[in-house]
Amino acid sequence: MTLGICDWGIGGLGLYDLLKRSRPDVAVTYIGDQGSIAYSMLTKPELADRVEQVLWTFRGLGVDRVVFACDEASTALGEVNVPGVTASGVIDPTLRSMRTRKYREVGVIGGRRTVLSGAYGRALRKQHFCVLQRVSDDLSIAIEEGLTDATKTHELLEGVLEPLAKVDCLLLACTHYRLVADTIREMLPRADIVDPVDQTVSELLSSLKTAESAGVPDTFYSSGDPLAMKKRAWETYGLDIQVEQIHVAQPGRRGVELTGDLSLFKLE
Repeated sequence: MTLGICDWGIGGLGLYDLLKRSRPDVAVTYIGDQGSIAYSMLTKPELADRVEQVLWTFRGLGVDRVVFACDEASTALGEVNVPGVTASGVIDPTLRSMRTRKYREVGVIGGRRTVLSGAYGRALRKQHFCVLQRVSDDLSIAIEEGLTDATKTHELLEGVLEPLAKVDCLLLACTHYRLVADTIREMLPRADIVDPVDQTVSELLSSLKTAESAGVPDTFYSSGDPLAMKKRAWETYGLDIQVEQIHVAQPGRRGVELTGDLSLFKLE
């Protein structure tokens, strides 16, 4: 069995790394979809179409189980269906984990598409939490580009976290934020931090059967710049991986191929 993992960028490599620490026997095919316009910038139909295209690409690689290590992609999974491929995300495991938690106020920081979807907000309010949400696309993109300046990190986080200073729990609704989680904990010392990566891997570990793929090498693809993804994987997670180019061009429901110049979303 080969498990597929996808994220728009390098955030999903955190899920890959955590999973492999416990289950090195599971073969993984990873797609970094950096060749697409940032998922947060897509409309809901465009995002569903792109997610469907990615799933067709996995199917073409012989992968029949895929985890989207991306909150924004996870919001679109109910709108897509690729025969022969089972897809899951990071939102449902996180919401299930929240059912037993006792908080008054829950803060959510995530990409624009995640927040606008209401996937966390509506579900958490039904669980009787007071929910405060903040869009933080600038933070996601800065991390993707290799944010290393501590002052800049604090500036970006202060703008996002200031209205959430009194929450009991902060939910990191973007897998990129795992890379600055320690700084977030310092800035919100009274809040419990909930990382969907942890919740998703926990459920994966309980559901994955004994692998028949021990010894099968993991494969990594980028629909954008393979060398940039390789470099960021080493800088952020210490992963020395070989990355191949892949063209995500399978037709979705509208046959739209979404590619874009990421420089449009770079920070000044």
